[in-house]
Amino acid sequence: MITEDSIARVIAGWHAARPDLNVEAIAVTARLARLQALTAPRLETVFARFGIRGADFVLLATLVRLAGESVSQRRLASEVGLSAGTISLRVDRLVDKGLAKRHPDPADGRGTVIAISERGRELFEACAPEHLANAQELLAGLRDDEREQLGQLLGKLLYTLEDGQPDDVVAAELGMVVDGAPIALERRRAVGLPPLPGLLVRHVDPAGPAAASGIRPGDLVTAADRRPLRTGHDLERALIRSRARGRAVALEVTRGAETLRLALRPPSTERGVEAG
Repeated sequence: MITEDSIARVIAGWHAARPDLNVEAIAVTARLARLQALTAPRLETVFARFGIRGADFVLLATLVRLAGESVSQRRLASEVGLSAGTISLRVDRLVDKGLAKRHPDPADGRGTVIAISERGRELFEACAPEHLANAQELLAGLRDDEREQLGQLLGKLLYTLEDGQPDDVVAAELGMVVDGAPIALERRRAVGLPPLPGLLVRHVDPAGPAAASGIRPGDLVTAADRRPLRTGHDLERALIRSRARGRAVALEVTRGAETLRLALRPPSTERGVEAG
């Protein structure tokens, strides 16, 4: 059964009015925007009853989650994905409300660490159950398995858009650093290459398995064992499967306009590289 929501009607209208336009991506992006517009005010109603905003609750929850650690503003910014300036303003608001405290950082005489206050913890403990119940109600239209599947898909999409971590398993095991599909599309388009989805190789360790297999910086790795690649996690799963089978991963690589097939052995399998 296909659900006829407002965005489905928009897409159908575009198909009728401009069949030459590929509007399928807005089936996701427009729905994400519409859902944000609908859910955010309903989430804020709970926070407002406690005299705070959703942004305040996020910081309080982060401080509770990191209890026992010295939490700098830089760490807070990294945890919630905000700039240093924005996190500073939000911490100021919590301190002004008596919900958090600043203390000198023993590891950095010029810095400070942030801790939740007793009042802030009491507010969090009172607010959190109502917030979680409210969130559950907003998702009541989905079965448990649908909610889990949606969470996994949104997580995968978020992973492709967030900044990669320098200690990714792919970088450590294969000796290469890759960018996800969104960045790969953007960078290929910028240099006039066809905007193919895949993993863009940003760096290759000359002594690593990736270099031994023939991979070069600038290559676009589009598939592993005939499965499309969109994130570093996809490649990690391909490595796991290759270990279980005891053989190399068959990679499909685009170099400029040329398509190559390379065989890559992760270091935990038998050494050597097979011909593609």
